[in-house]
Amino acid sequence: MAHRLSEKVILVIGGTSGIGKALSIGFVKEGATVITTSRSMEKVSATINELKAMGNCWDEPLTTDITSAEQVERTCTHIIGEKKRIDVLACVAGIYIKKPAEDISLEEWHTVINTNLTGTFIANQIVGRAMLSREKGSIINIGSLGSAVALSQTMPYCVSKSGVAMLTQCLSSEWCSRGVRVNALLPGVFPTELNKKALSDPKRVENIIRHTPMRRLGAVEELCGAATFLASDESSFVSGTAIPVDGGFLAFSGF
Repeated sequence: MAHRLSEKVILVIGGTSGIGKALSIGFVKEGATVITTSRSMEKVSATINELKAMGNCWDEPLTTDITSAEQVERTCTHIIGEKKRIDVLACVAGIYIKKPAEDISLEEWHTVINTNLTGTFIANQIVGRAMLSREKGSIINIGSLGSAVALSQTMPYCVSKSGVAMLTQCLSSEWCSRGVRVNALLPGVFPTELNKKALSDPKRVENIIRHTPMRRLGAVEELCGAATFLASDESSFVSGTAIPVDGGFLAFSGF
């Protein structure tokens, strides 16, 4: 079904690379007005130019650090001032460190938790308040396989992403009766710049594929269908869920 997101105003935080960029492109192709933002003005401007060639992308570049409540508030206020509303928030910004647990520094721990979990909370709360005032909105958080299972040498990442899954449930339980739905996607392993280092180990990739019933890694574009569903009115009775898009990884026991 074409243009399922016509008339939707969608904010994608962390939308200039990897999963976030793929979702931004997918939303534009479905007719949404997309505001894509990240910390890098260079990446924001480049992504806007790509999106404008495809559809209805807001062409004013905005940078946003998801760990800064002040910056997220500024972005949200500016968009609402210009567009009157934010219909959908896709909260994608994240960081990934691969290192044995005993070697993780306190600074690295805080960096991962502050970006992946606290940053998601900040964005959800600030944009969620605006949605609650209209009694309408959809929030899509990005979890991980690490939201549900422990992945080797990525302890802070898994802890942060399990927190994102519970944050999604908690916010849904409070907000869905007030018109704001909160859901999460749990991507499987999709090669991006974020996990490039981790996937440089052929043995690790082999082990991942062995545990994935589809016997391959994913392509970031394969997240767009589920994201579009959650952004659209087709999912009007869906809230508090964490939807795996993982080639069967989480369902596979290995036996």
